[in-house]
Amino acid sequence: MSHSESAPIDVKAVAKSEPVKFSAGFSKLLNLYLLIGVLTAAYALIFSDAKHMWGAIYTNIVYWMGIAAGSVMIAVIMQVVHAKWAPPVRRIAEAGISFLPFALMLLLTSYAGKEQLFFWGHSPMPGREWWMQPTFTYARNILFLAFLFLLFRNFVGLALRRDIGIAKEEAGENSRWASFHYAGFIKKWKGAAEESCEIEGKLIVWAPILVALYAVIYSLFSFDMIMGMDPIFFSNMFGGFVFIGNIYAAWAMLALWVICMRNSSDDYAEMAGRDKLHDIAKLTFGFSILWAYLFFSQFLPIWYANMPEETQWMILRTRENPWRLVSWAAFSMCFIIPFITLLSRDVKRTPLTLGIVAKIILIGLWLERYVLIMPQLSPDHIPFNLLEIGFFIGIGGIYGLSIKSFLEKYPIVALGDPAVKEALAH
Repeated sequence: MSHSESAPIDVKAVAKSEPVKFSAGFSKLLNLYLLIGVLTAAYALIFSDAKHMWGAIYTNIVYWMGIAAGSVMIAVIMQVVHAKWAPPVRRIAEAGISFLPFALMLLLTSYAGKEQLFFWGHSPMPGREWWMQPTFTYARNILFLAFLFLLFRNFVGLALRRDIGIAKEEAGENSRWASFHYAGFIKKWKGAAEESCEIEGKLIVWAPILVALYAVIYSLFSFDMIMGMDPIFFSNMFGGFVFIGNIYAAWAMLALWVICMRNSSDDYAEMAGRDKLHDIAKLTFGFSILWAYLFFSQFLPIWYANMPEETQWMILRTRENPWRLVSWAAFSMCFIIPFITLLSRDVKRTPLTLGIVAKIILIGLWLERYVLIMPQLSPDHIPFNLLEIGFFIGIGGIYGLSIKSFLEKYPIVALGDPAVKEALAH
């Protein structure tokens, strides 16, 4: 794999550079998105059917929280595999941590709609009466996710401490890195030489632990809060399908943020050349195959065994109108289209074409989440209207503002990554 288009990372220049600033128009657009979400919520509370309203809200909470969690997991994966190409894009992946507190609060608000969303919200779950009590179910999932997100925060915080400390040393005591805004990150800083080795050791230890915890905790959440919407259906692979889908969506979103950053900063565009888009696109392509593999790994055993407690859930979504059209549209957008298009090297390296494919994937994965959740609430018709769009835009606005604020505040390149000297040196 060639990285001939890359430019070396000048640590001192990055440390002394002004923070990345997105355009005023972009900021206004995100604020407009947030306003649309607020107005949609106000309209829904007054005029909308409660079940439809909570279904639309919950679908978008699960979707956007999954992207943010999957984004942090990409940074964790980069640490596990010691990705030498990753320093210019790793910080963007870590930015997902900024949205997770908001996602957790939004998830907690869905407790008010538990009777509309979940069978166990108003009736005992057969055979699982004590385990699926509403308050207990929400409490354990919120606590487990909060624990996971807290560990994510610690992981990202270690990386930020290393990079801010190095940036301060390189830029000097009069730089912005010496201000009180960053004092908490570099408290008792012992110098780059010592701290870099110490922090890298901690990151190496924590990364595989986080991979395991993410798989377990997000599987439990998927079993309880998505699969558990149906009182009968059960699939052992459902948790893996959901948490891999999160990371798949996060790769597509990472591609869009890198393209956006390249348009916002010429310096960043020089460091993150088209080869980085190529690398991200190849991993997006790989996860499209993994997503499809997990889909068929669930679909084929259910079809072959033909057990009513399993087939009724799948038939509703893949064989019966009106939901089968949505399901196969989602499958096409999540697998068939990206598989065919991302075979092309030119598509992977061209911001316009890669951006289009990434958007198709993200829309397809939203439809996938919609098909997982909404048929349980509305099996006979698709209730899609402006509520879904409004909540998608509104929560997306919170997500976008969170990521934007993070990227404008911290070093845009992982300066302390051991691979920083060689990642773009060729």
